Amino acid sequence: MSRSLKDIGKRIYATAPTEAKARKLLDLKIAAIRKGDAVATRPDVTFHAFAERVIQDREGLGRRTRDLYTTILRLYLKPLHNLKLDEIKPETLRALYARLRRDDYSDTVRRHCHVLVRMVLETAREDGKIAKNPAAVRGIRPKPERGDDNRTPPAYTRSQVELLLRAVPEITHGEIVEFLLRTGMRRGEALALKWDAVDMLGATAEVRATRSMTLGTIYEGSPKTPQSRRKVPLSPETLRLLREVKAKNQERQAALYPDEPQSPYVFPLVNGQPPRPDNVRRTLRQIVDRANESLLEEAKRRAAETGATVEKTDAIPLLKVHALRHTFVSLMAAQGIRLEVIAQWIGDKPATVMQVYLHVFKQDTTMPNLELDMKPDPEEDDSEEENTDGSLS
Repeated sequence: MSRSLKDIGKRIYATAPTEAKARKLLDLKIAAIRKGDAVATRPDVTFHAFAERVIQDREGLGRRTRDLYTTILRLYLKPLHNLKLDEIKPETLRALYARLRRDDYSDTVRRHCHVLVRMVLETAREDGKIAKNPAAVRGIRPKPERGDDNRTPPAYTRSQVELLLRAVPEITHGEIVEFLLRTGMRRGEALALKWDAVDMLGATAEVRATRSMTLGTIYEGSPKTPQSRRKVPLSPETLRLLREVKAKNQERQAALYPDEPQSPYVFPLVNGQPPRPDNVRRTLRQIVDRANESLLEEAKRRAAETGATVEKTDAIPLLKVHALRHTFVSLMAAQGIRLEVIAQWIGDKPATVMQVYLHVFKQDTTMPNLELDMKPDPEEDDSEEENTDGSLS
């Protein structure tokens, strides 16, 4: 038995042993559809097929994001591939995310999986293929292990930064590490920075693009958020660094590629092209190694002067490149720069900066002395007199 509903533009079907039961079942389906708890027909498409269409057709996604989602779908969402859209339940997703955790996949991978699944299923709901989005149920989103969300972002100390800066001139292309330390820019923003975005007189560098790499493919495009599109103020030391960088670039270009035009990028390779993002990690490692060598040489020199044994030195750790950004925020906060100003410089929302760097902005929380002298002034005692019955006169 079927019935066409003009208000939703679909034909509803119901099958039962008797006509009365079919009519009753049909009425229940219609009521559920109008309430929003069901769809008219069962979707015949699998999650994998539908997700592929969503990834390719979704408006507003960049090429890098489409490639990333395609990889996530292929590598991590296999348990959902052959399921029909209405077969995916909240418990299905909980089991998937738990399995990824047991297989030691990172919180970032699990979070990316959830973002993609929720987008695909929300599109299916909007298209009328499913009644509700099971990925939107409260508590479904994967969360980090207890305590992981309160970890302090790694950063270099002021003394370690001083040693790193001393080592920069000894390392080829080490200038980009110093630039990241002095500006708090993201690695991709610095790699995509061009000279026409640098105002030496106004002492600013405008973030117009960013470079990134996903699974070996390099992408360059516009920053994602309005906060990221910004002008970064440049200190006198940073301006000095940029002048030195420009002179070195011209010298290298003239020696190796004299017939080629000057590269528009601020931190290019010798051939004028910007370096791969993972090259910055290699450069940082070389700088850290050289700084640790200097520490050891200084310890040996002091031991030779005093005749004592060589003191054990605390080696500077090799942190991720993003730690240079954390270091900038920590050093700026230590100088008393307001959170809102730092957030504007690094291209983040103040709420995000506070959440990530709460430990940096914590002040002394000792309770101040609030004891007040409560003795009445005999010359100005105009307080109300309390009656014996407790009322005030």
